[in-house]
Amino acid sequence: MIQSVAGVVGLEELKKQGMFTRSRIWNRRISRSDWRGIAKILEGRMGEAGVKELDPYGSSSFCSRCGWWNRDLNGADIFVCGGCGLRINRQLNAAINLYMRLTFGYTTNWEDGRKRVELRMEGASQKEWWDRVVLPSLVGGCVLTGAE
Repeated sequence: MIQSVAGVVGLEELKKQGMFTRSRIWNRRISRSDWRGIAKILEGRMGEAGVKELDPYGSSSFCSRCGWWNRDLNGADIFVCGGCGLRINRQLNAAINLYMRLTFGYTTNWEDGRKRVELRMEGASQKEWWDRVVLPSLVGGCVLTGAE
């Protein structure tokens, strides 16, 4: 069933070590989670189509429409882009970024001691693709592009 609906499934490459805090209850939840098990089950069900692990770095802090980097998120629920004016739920923005990494592929570079993830897009620009593909599929009220 899963294989017939989706070509490839993309999962964040999550590492537990960076998630531990001072909260004992939270640390227990993280320790007991079995993300590897879920990935293995999906790999077994997907067969040749497969499961691809994606680098989650910056998925919620880079604009999915223009690529602008928002350095001042401070735990906000809404991502506001200073480049194109996009206002979108931060988790939805991250999901779109991960989908684009899965669809187009990406490269990871280091610039000035900072990690940078770049899409490998050919043809249309990221903004043109976003406006043509992503925007029509979003339900009204969850995104404002600044063009309204």
